[in-house]
Amino acid sequence: MFSATIEFFARHRTAANLIMILMLAVGLVSAARLNKQFFPDIDVEVVIVTVSWSGATAEDVDSNITQPLEPELRTIANVKKVRSSSYEGIGSTQIEFEFGSDMQKALADVEAAVGQVSFPRDSDAPNIVKGEFYDTISKLVLYGDYSLESLSYHAKIIKEDLLQRGVDKVTIFGVPDPEIVIQIKQAELARLGLTLNEISKIIAGSSIDVPAGSFADGALRVRSLGLRKRASEYANIKIFVRGDGSVVTLGEVATIRDTWSTPSALYEHEKKPAVQLHVQRGKTSDSLKTNAIVQSYIDEKKASLPVGLNLGQYDVQADLISQRIMLMVRNGLGGLVLVTLVLFAFLPMRVAFWVATGIPAAFLATFGVMFATGQTINMISLFGLIMALGIVVDDAIVIGEHAEYLRKRRKLSIDSAAILAAKRMGPPVISAMLTTVAAFLPLFMIKGIIGVVVSAIPAVVCAVLLASLIECFYILPAHLGHYGGSDDKEPSWFRRNFDRGFDFVRDRIFGRLVTHSFRFRYVTFAFALGLLLFAVGMMTSGRVGFVFFSSPEADRVYANIDMASGSTRRQTETMLDEVNRALETVESELTDGRNDLVIFHVGVVGSNVSEEPRPPNQGDNDLLAGMAIELKTADQRTVRADQFVAALRAEIAPMPGLKRLSVRAPAGGPPGRELDIRLMGMDLETLKAAAEDVVQLAEALPGATNIEENLDYGAE
Repeated sequence: MFSATIEFFARHRTAANLIMILMLAVGLVSAARLNKQFFPDIDVEVVIVTVSWSGATAEDVDSNITQPLEPELRTIANVKKVRSSSYEGIGSTQIEFEFGSDMQKALADVEAAVGQVSFPRDSDAPNIVKGEFYDTISKLVLYGDYSLESLSYHAKIIKEDLLQRGVDKVTIFGVPDPEIVIQIKQAELARLGLTLNEISKIIAGSSIDVPAGSFADGALRVRSLGLRKRASEYANIKIFVRGDGSVVTLGEVATIRDTWSTPSALYEHEKKPAVQLHVQRGKTSDSLKTNAIVQSYIDEKKASLPVGLNLGQYDVQADLISQRIMLMVRNGLGGLVLVTLVLFAFLPMRVAFWVATGIPAAFLATFGVMFATGQTINMISLFGLIMALGIVVDDAIVIGEHAEYLRKRRKLSIDSAAILAAKRMGPPVISAMLTTVAAFLPLFMIKGIIGVVVSAIPAVVCAVLLASLIECFYILPAHLGHYGGSDDKEPSWFRRNFDRGFDFVRDRIFGRLVTHSFRFRYVTFAFALGLLLFAVGMMTSGRVGFVFFSSPEADRVYANIDMASGSTRRQTETMLDEVNRALETVESELTDGRNDLVIFHVGVVGSNVSEEPRPPNQGDNDLLAGMAIELKTADQRTVRADQFVAALRAEIAPMPGLKRLSVRAPAGGPPGRELDIRLMGMDLETLKAAAEDVVQLAEALPGATNIEENLDYGAE
């Protein structure tokens, strides 16, 4: 059956060309529809439970919320890990499930378990959400000499505009929340004989939306709207009724005003107030298309912003994706050119031409397989495509070279030689393909996030091999047989001389080396064993280092400040100003005054900055600050990230109250930081003391830098 199909397509060149055209068309259409992103999509098998308790300390949250909640969650089926953290005013618990769990059922199980817990009476209702995959597109910074209220107003407009244009998620940071302040003098409370708690309950009961049922078979729903949203609406709340029937309202005894809360984290850029918008895409969206929407909107919005209000952009992950894709495409094209040159050097021109022609056909067909199987174009899949380039060429070379051998040595016609070559080389080519597949298949067995990332390589390689087999068995023989040229055509001068030289190397040098290696086989075996021991020795001795995930040159730098307990917010701001000054000085020194190294920087007081998303309301306070710095891309600058980090760290002068300073460039990939130490125990004070001891020991180690201490109240 296999031989009959090969012969059919080889003798009917129209059928072979139709298959080739179909492969090219499907590939072109699929390449345009494949999502472009940095890493493969990752399924988030996590459910997060957060409970807010205003005014509670971290210890109170831990004892009254976290500890009663965890035992209920650990008994849920397929739970892999439960990790809780307690901060001032909020407790957060992350439940990680086993790989491949049904997350809809898991969410229902978590909701049922949380319903069994009795939380403090004045705490908010638990917020239960299933983790969703969101990938960063870019970060926008709206800044200027405006109040935070004005910045918040314009930021919310930008958010709504982007969402309407198709952006999946936009999160605003650094904006104040509206508040209504009610102040009552102690004398008024004494005169009325009421307490603040009693008045608070009266206000809470008078400002609420209450559902009142439905009628008309549920088609119409009734709701009592009583939620007061402005200060003026609270003035007429009745808080006391005198004996004569007169009423005392809240507005008569209290001062009520609308105001804004101070956000826990305040952003600034160029010493001007700022708010930050984090733009992200969902699992099914294309990073490059989403970024195009954002870029188009920014160009339009800048022209309509008020005078003095500016919109900046940094951490554009989509640009990084485009750069990496183009870099790998250029490398792939360079490899293709080199492969083609080698083909034309060692094979007759007509054979080399058709072998090279099959490469783009096989790769475009691969895009079709990738689209059908739900894959994406990302850094890992592109790496797999380039890796498979040589495999695709090998299959076609074997058949093309054997067809030429049969034509020249056996004096067969061109079409007969092509058919016989495909039939005879079928078993070895298929065997080579299966051994390659067998080598890559174990990568599918890796579970978890690492497995999802790594599995893109074998998926792409298997798709390329499948497309390559179709091309070299059903398309290549037809091209060799019908478009192979004349049997009587004399070889060119280059071909005659090159083949003569190659035959000399093959027969006189390489052939004799093979003969002697076989004759003195024990020496050959000993030499091979010596090479193996040498390789093992290089690895075990550490001369050849091991890196789990090699990171490219970083384009971002994070400077984080941790002030000592008792420091004021003004001291933290002064330290951040010093980082800003040091940044300007270092940039000027490293660029000889051109100041073209830093593209964008943004500072924040009340929080550290990081490439990783922070948990909500993570106890941010006046003792923390940070600055995110974006450099020009690595191929456009001569200053390396490590050089910039060292210079910036040396230039920053410690201010009074500074406890710890961290300046680092993030390393990409799953492993994260070089060393992560987690202490667990029952006594909090003992853990704090142990953490300080570990920090001191680490600081004493030669070469240890950027030591960060994160004290979470919680359990795992």
